[in-house]
Amino acid sequence: MRTESTEIVDSGRVPQLSTSRITVQDLVPYYRERASNDEIRRWIPSLTDDEIALLKEYIRDHYEEVVQAEKEIKAYHDRMRAAQPAWTRANDHLSIEERMALLRKKLAKRQAEKNGADDTPG
Repeated sequence: MRTESTEIVDSGRVPQLSTSRITVQDLVPYYRERASNDEIRRWIPSLTDDEIALLKEYIRDHYEEVVQAEKEIKAYHDRMRAAQPAWTRANDHLSIEERMALLRKKLAKRQAEKNGADDTPG
């Protein structure tokens, strides 16, 4: 059981819990979906009910700031992604299943090459 008081602090990045590095922004998608505390803990198991309540309250009380920060974070990620070489985005159109199949195929090929399957007698 935690004995210290939990609060939202600004560590220089974005507001976060004083007891961990979990940020307000980490909870925004769950807040939007009106996820239950159990659903939130499925993905962030370290959170207590009190911490979740504190994060939700902060989002409610500072909604416009939180939305603006989310937009800025997304814009930053979009700029960073655009700065990457085009080949890193070559498979963006594929579904997760298609990406997994492609990776399995590449892995199988590498393993076959490593085992000498491509060696031809000569």
